[in-house]
Amino acid sequence: MKDDLKSRQQPIGSDWEEFLRAHSALGLPEINLSELNPGDRLVVETLHTRYGFEWREGGQVELTTNRGDRPHGLVRIQGCTFGQSSSIKPGMLFCGGNLEYVSDDGRMRHLTTAIRSLVLLRRSN
Repeated sequence: MKDDLKSRQQPIGSDWEEFLRAHSALGLPEINLSELNPGDRLVVETLHTRYGFEWREGGQVELTTNRGDRPHGLVRIQGCTFGQSSSIKPGMLFCGGNLEYVSDDGRMRHLTTAIRSLVLLRRSN
C-alpha cells in the first residue's frame, strides 16, 4: 500500500506542460515582443523598478529606468522566466514572470523580480 501511494505522488514543479497550461489559463496580460514596431514604448513595473523600453529601427531597444543603479541604453529583451526557474518563454513578457534582458552588447544578463504591470504605448502614425 505504501509503494502504491508513493508511485502516484508527483513532485511539485515536475510537470511543465501542466504548469504552462495553468499559467495560460490565468489570462494574465502578455506582450509578444515580435509585434512591436519602431516608436512603440513598453513600461514594465516590477517590485522595485520601472523599466521603460522604446523600440528603434533595426530591432534595437532603448532602456531607461527610474533607478540609477540599473543599466540604461541599448538592450536586448530575451523574454520572461517562470518564477525562480531558468525556463524562459522567449520573446514574450507577462505579468508574474521575471523579465530577462541583456546589456553591454550581450555580455551582461539581467533578471528582474516578478513583473507587476505591463503598459504598451503604440506609436501613433
